[in-house]
Amino acid sequence: MAFIVATLALMITIYTIRRRHNRLQKTLKNSVPEIVKLFEDILFTEKNYSEQEIFTKFEDIVEEVNKESLDIGVGVLVDFKNDNRDSEKYPLIISALGIVEHLESKFDSRSNSEKIDAFQEAFVLDLNKFDSKVLRYAYSKNKLIRSEARNSYLALSTNDPYRFFDEFDRDLSKWDQIELMQYLELQKERGNLEGLGKWINYSKNDSLVVFLIKMVGFFKQKGINEILIEKLEDDNELVRAEAITTLGELNISETEQELIDRYYTEPEICQVAIVKTIRKFNTGKSLKFLQEIFSDSNNTDTKKIIAEAILNYSYEGKIAFQNLKNTLKGFDLIILQHVETPLIKYK
Repeated sequence: MAFIVATLALMITIYTIRRRHNRLQKTLKNSVPEIVKLFEDILFTEKNYSEQEIFTKFEDIVEEVNKESLDIGVGVLVDFKNDNRDSEKYPLIISALGIVEHLESKFDSRSNSEKIDAFQEAFVLDLNKFDSKVLRYAYSKNKLIRSEARNSYLALSTNDPYRFFDEFDRDLSKWDQIELMQYLELQKERGNLEGLGKWINYSKNDSLVVFLIKMVGFFKQKGINEILIEKLEDDNELVRAEAITTLGELNISETEQELIDRYYTEPEICQVAIVKTIRKFNTGKSLKFLQEIFSDSNNTDTKKIIAEAILNYSYEGKIAFQNLKNTLKGFDLIILQHVETPLIKYK
């Protein structure tokens, strides 16, 4: 009998807790539009709110300011930031609702998913006071936590943010690259984006080197011409191809003849990079070369890229393209027709 009573009591307790939790989640879900409206009123109007007013109005909407309701509020702020909705009043809401303390508790949580959420939320909200907290996890035994912490440190730290570049011991995933690019953009906005050239030279991780070379082109960093030219001799063809592409992004056109000289000794990935870079240079000096390699190439995709380069290679290129159309036939002609009118199928 005691066992039955205890079991029934436990079931009733679990039911009550679940019912309360579900009611709370429903209330919070329904409160999102009101939270959005409140935050928009604070951030994007001329109205002046005190911290106490913000806390009280938020509490009125969510019924109780706790972990769950603050997670909803942080989510709304993160969405605003990701949509590039600028305002000088974000710190007002962050201070009024104790969001810094809320994120600190998530950093200290036993849940890895909560830690990762905290890394990403601190980054988006630009809370660089957490750099020491993040650094603590940068040597975690958990690979995912360690990776997130090191990436976040790059964004949040104003003290040697690049310290972990030389500790990457694996290939960068696409997600790693997206995150690192976001963090580098944030450093650029702060005016802290240092020259990436030294890391291209120092790193033994080819995956990181390829990424950093790409970022040099993306951020149009100057003064590393010699490093890029040195990388043309790298043993890794992916590194060479990215260096060639970045020469084009930075318009270092004095390397054009060297790239032409290298063309026939390079693998296809580098050959394609050379063609695209010469097209970017568009100096008018390499039209004959492009025509020659179009005739020599046996790869359909490469031929298409070369044909596009010829067509877009100044006015003389357009004339040369039409001359090719008039003299070629068969599959090569179909490729040219497809480049000129992409709706024409050639495969």
